[in-house]
Amino acid sequence: MLTTPAVRISYPNVFEAHAISGGKPKYSVVMMFNKQDPEHMAALKRLKAEAQAVLEQKWPDEKKRPRIPISGHDRSPIKDGDKACDQQGIPLVEKNEEYAGHYLVRASTDKRPVAVAKDKSELLEDPFYGGCWAKVNVNAYAYQKDANQGVTFGLNGIMFWADDEAFGGGRPSMDAMFGGESDGSEDAANYDDPLA
Repeated sequence: MLTTPAVRISYPNVFEAHAISGGKPKYSVVMMFNKQDPEHMAALKRLKAEAQAVLEQKWPDEKKRPRIPISGHDRSPIKDGDKACDQQGIPLVEKNEEYAGHYLVRASTDKRPVAVAKDKSELLEDPFYGGCWAKVNVNAYAYQKDANQGVTFGLNGIMFWADDEAFGGGRPSMDAMFGGESDGSEDAANYDDPLA
């Protein structure tokens, strides 16, 4: 089990489970680890080591282990945002330009994760959006279902850390909406019908 440093998150489904490609609805989040941030890289190294330990424990015989590595493959649990592709072969960074310069780790769970504010108080409303910052508690575990087998990450809990610009042109920040800039009322004296 590991708690990440504050990382930006993408596609958060913390308060409501969401199904991907017709699968079972799950609570999930994609964590973004900045390649230039030493703290992020240290945490990612620990995540990879935990996943490797789970892999070796579940499949002690190396010849019987899943062929998909922990990182470096499109289906790996740790993906390179600059290199990995989706199922259609489209680079992830083409669809999500914010992934440039990041490694990506998706964590999910069947049960709603613990969600808290910075002061550790329980969150009653969902503050998470793609682009905000959060600390995330995860654990690596092995799965085996029919021909699919490997290691992935479970989502135990998440702490909202800080606001930032929303990805994909989402909701603007409070300052951007109500930061005290002109609302145009001073132009009322020079009013012209804008629809004339």
